[in-house]
Amino acid sequence: MTDAFLETLENWQNYYFMIGGATAGLIGLMFVALSLGLPLIQNVPKEEGRAFAAPSVIYFVTVLLIAGVMLIPAVDPVILGLLVLMTTLVGCFNMFRRWRKLFDNAIRRSDFFLSDWMGHIIVPILSYVLLIAAAVCFIVVQWPLAFGALWMASILLMLAAITNTWA
Repeated sequence: MTDAFLETLENWQNYYFMIGGATAGLIGLMFVALSLGLPLIQNVPKEEGRAFAAPSVIYFVTVLLIAGVMLIPAVDPVILGLLVLMTTLVGCFNMFRRWRKLFDNAIRRSDFFLSDWMGHIIVPILSYVLLIAAAVCFIVVQWPLAFGALWMASILLMLAAITNTWA
């Protein structure tokens, strides 16, 4: 573990505090909205509401977990890469299961537009690819690239979750 890595990691900590706090707040808002019966307000069946809300929750939780991992003090880059990779794989596994339900609901309602494809499919896939790339970069000691990929992935996942939730 190098001093340069620890210094760079320390420089990113304010960002991860900020994005983790914002994500936690947005998860709380989603919990309140969903528990108050958002499907009743929108006249959407409960299963369809879950199909569209669950991906946003998964994106928010992925960003929150990444923020938590990045705030571990004095961690080795390889361990950090493995933790990011495990978090990413869990998020990917959950998303692949949800996308099928999303497709079924979109086909049934015939209202899945380009913006839906971008927010629900394309941007999240790009984000998860960036997260995997970041994990690999940490493991092979290319951590300057890893920090950039991780930053971009967390921003894209946050934007996808926000867009999908309130669009």
